[in-house]
Amino acid sequence: MKSLLPSFILILLYFIAEEFFGPKIGLIAVIVLGAGEFFYSWIREKRINKMTLFNTLFFIALAAISVLLEGISFERIQQTIVEAAMCVLIGIFAFSKVDMTQTLPESYRKTLQVTPEQQQAMHRMLRLLFYLLVLHTVLAFTSAFIFDEEIHQFIEGPLLYILIVLFFLTLFVKNRLLAKAASQDEWLPIVNEKGEVVGKATRRSCHSGSMLLHPVVHLHLINEQGDIYLQKRSMKKNFLPGMWDTAVGGHVALGEKIEDALKRETFEELGITKFKARFLGSYVWESSRERELVFPFLCTSHDAIHINNDEVDEGRFWSRKEIEQNAAANIFTPNFLHEYNHLLKKIK
Repeated sequence: MKSLLPSFILILLYFIAEEFFGPKIGLIAVIVLGAGEFFYSWIREKRINKMTLFNTLFFIALAAISVLLEGISFERIQQTIVEAAMCVLIGIFAFSKVDMTQTLPESYRKTLQVTPEQQQAMHRMLRLLFYLLVLHTVLAFTSAFIFDEEIHQFIEGPLLYILIVLFFLTLFVKNRLLAKAASQDEWLPIVNEKGEVVGKATRRSCHSGSMLLHPVVHLHLINEQGDIYLQKRSMKKNFLPGMWDTAVGGHVALGEKIEDALKRETFEELGITKFKARFLGSYVWESSRERELVFPFLCTSHDAIHINNDEVDEGRFWSRKEIEQNAAANIFTPNFLHEYNHLLKKIK
């Protein structure tokens, strides 16, 4: 919001000047403020910022229209015409794939990092604002021909400000409630397919169908006979309860190393404190509710297994013959079957 402040100030001061001092003063204000913003960015960045120039010329055009319409029969809808033009501008940003950070001066873009998910959230906010302004524009235009001057002036002016204040107040309250809920949730790193951390999100967000890529670790236990140890997921789990799954599986916490996450999850789920494991290579797993960057490991040496938690009901070794005979019986998780067919079958 701080980075967007210069553009918001330009819009706000123009409307204040036009509302209280008339369209001519509004035109002077937008020329002075827009030119100031343009030359400031030009001096700072040593180049012409096209978006700053466009925004300035756009508002100068709006102010000029208000001046031209002043005192003629259409003066009751001057502000409505300006608002309609604003709807068009906001609609372009709201319903296109335009990167809104490109409207900012170069100096702001260097310090502002916006993820694709944040871009989508900004577009959603602009769409809501667009619908609100369109509704008010239609109401203000209609009131110019139906209601008397006093009611029309209230609808055209104060009502617009009340609606905008209520809109941003609602967003503020909503975000505060979401922030409160997020503070009580587990935070996970968001990564690219190379495993590089590019952001963070709550566990709930990652599992809500957002398809935010987050890292997880898997550990497969194989004995001397080649049997594979599987855990039975607790019936208390919301996702795939009671199904047989990889021996160890869990999320990598924010700021946690892959190796540390593997040790933690192995102890929490199987009570194993000492083990040797080798990395099998990462891959992306996608289900209907999430995307995971999976780091699978193979373990052939470990100390005693001791299950004492709410996540695992039981565990045992399965022969490969048993697994293949029951592969279509819907008792294994899809992710385990994927790893069995693509990784574990190749291991003697």
